[in-house]
Amino acid sequence: MYARRAFVGLLAGASLAGAAVPALAHTELVSSSPARGAVVGHLPSTITMRFTEAPQKTLGSRVLLAGSRTNHATRTRLNPKNARQVQITTTGDQVGQYTVVLKVLAPDGDPQTVVYRFRVKR
Repeated sequence: MYARRAFVGLLAGASLAGAAVPALAHTELVSSSPARGAVVGHLPSTITMRFTEAPQKTLGSRVLLAGSRTNHATRTRLNPKNARQVQITTTGDQVGQYTVVLKVLAPDGDPQTVVYRFRVKR
């Protein structure tokens, strides 16, 4: 009898836990150009980042060369032809490791930061 009650209790708890689906409102980076960890010959004039879900809007970006405080990002926008893409226009072309920092408003309204690195080498 006790075993049956315990089993029913576990079954009820498991069904409630299965009903609690986590919110999928944050978007994840699917791909980028240049890719994470890539080595390229020049800093591209536009960095493109593609997400699993469309961000509501961009909140700013930085494209920083290691050892420098200069922001090489000049413009950040949602791609008007693909809502899941963010485009960052850049300036400059120095050799070294770049860190891309993008802040977006996730689909649930929370701010979200995405960071990745690539290298320019000639």
